[in-house]
Amino acid sequence: MSVAILMPVYDEASRLGSTLARVRDASIAMGSVTVFVVDDGSASPVEPSALPASSSSLRIVLARHAVNLGQGAALETARQLALRDDRFDVFVTMDSDGQHSADDAVSLVNAIRSGADVAFGNRFLGASQVPRSRRALLYAAQLFERVLTGLRVTDAHNGLRAFSRRALERVPIVQNRMAHATEIKQRLARTHGLTFVEIPVTVRYASDTSAKGQRATGAALIVRDLLGQYLFGESK
Repeated sequence: MSVAILMPVYDEASRLGSTLARVRDASIAMGSVTVFVVDDGSASPVEPSALPASSSSLRIVLARHAVNLGQGAALETARQLALRDDRFDVFVTMDSDGQHSADDAVSLVNAIRSGADVAFGNRFLGASQVPRSRRALLYAAQLFERVLTGLRVTDAHNGLRAFSRRALERVPIVQNRMAHATEIKQRLARTHGLTFVEIPVTVRYASDTSAKGQRATGAALIVRDLLGQYLFGESK
């Protein structure tokens, strides 16, 4: 069986190559890996020539959005592409900017193959040096999500996650932007019989990647999008 990695990209061409190279190095530990790279309308589109060459353990599939739709929409495109192939038994969502470790992805894959349906990466259990302001925002998001979903997941909005096939089939993503992270937990909470685990991971914080991180204004937009889903029935 094989692993599918769902990787949204928006103006990350300079970091994408090194991220994929690290995935290639870790792919031997995961078995055969296919990375579904979805370029979400980048101003500087990802060029196939800039991607690492495929190997016996790594294959890269590149898809594009003509315009920028949002990370949730890019993940949904990757999700639909990956589910078409019956060879995949584990599906991992992973950022393209180098914040996530490919070695941590191996740990998530192993958790799914050991019987869990969903493995959430937890940066607070790993060696992440989380800035104080980001830690406070994530704590508030954790409380919000716990009330909304009932799931006791400690690290809200960590994009490094893994799913079994039956779990991923149950999380079609409607929220185009960052509210998709909460939407995924909402859908999983409504599905009986799924097992969840949290796995220690290390998120790399640097000035270039932290500048793109979630802020209070972004959190307000997430709440707005989620309320829109409830009030206007934007669901599948």
